[in-house]
Amino acid sequence: MIKALGIIGLIPIALASMFFVAKGIRSLTVCHEPAQLNTDHFVVNYQGIYKESAEEVGRTLESNYQRIRSVLRDPEHGVITIYIHPNQEEFNKATGLMHSTAIGTSRGPLEFHMIWTNWLNSFLPHDPEKTAVHEFTHCVQLNILIHDAIGSLEYKDEKSFNEAFEKKFAVDYPQWFWEAVCAYEAEEVNRLSVVYGMRSSNTLRELSQSNQIYNVGYTIIEYFVHQWGKDKLSEFIRSYCNFEKVLGVSEEEFEQGWKKYVAENY
Repeated sequence: MIKALGIIGLIPIALASMFFVAKGIRSLTVCHEPAQLNTDHFVVNYQGIYKESAEEVGRTLESNYQRIRSVLRDPEHGVITIYIHPNQEEFNKATGLMHSTAIGTSRGPLEFHMIWTNWLNSFLPHDPEKTAVHEFTHCVQLNILIHDAIGSLEYKDEKSFNEAFEKKFAVDYPQWFWEAVCAYEAEEVNRLSVVYGMRSSNTLRELSQSNQIYNVGYTIIEYFVHQWGKDKLSEFIRSYCNFEKVLGVSEEEFEQGWKKYVAENY
């Protein structure tokens, strides 16, 4: 028994050793110099990862490009520039998000940053392809809202427009919906995470201030689509999530329906 326990105790050490060996080999074989590749709708900048990994991100984004833009009725969209970073440190340095644990961030409708993670460089990797689709969906939302704002906000020049739009977005566009749409389009859902996330019984407004939105966000839009169809998503975005106007229900009624839906399906 003691010998068996000793062998079992060595397993974590062996796995850790394998991880660091693989990480060391990877550090010698990845692309160390800044590199770039172009697809039809994206410019992918990368460093510290394999070229094949950057190509994989490009392929995934192109395969989802028309689908997401069509569903959300995205107006004309310019080429999007992507920056892929090999680790949290490089991501934080490039984005200025000091001490951040984020794995992706959009910088307007035409740019986003993300981290490439897999078992060779992270003990708990996220799916980088889903991260890319998630951040792209942020870009689409911003593109829709900015195009609408150009015709509705009062401004004198580009600077005053940016200030006015950023203020309206921060005040009026719910953070829970901002993240939930992206989780849905990227298919970021895990039954166990949903069950865990729903234990807190957060309201939608509370989810805007909680990381649980990343666990349950997919289900919010899943319920939305189940009840009202995908066609309403674009209108809901443009209305800054006006429940009464677009869906004919109050926020509280939507919330109750969503929680019932999750309880019955998860």
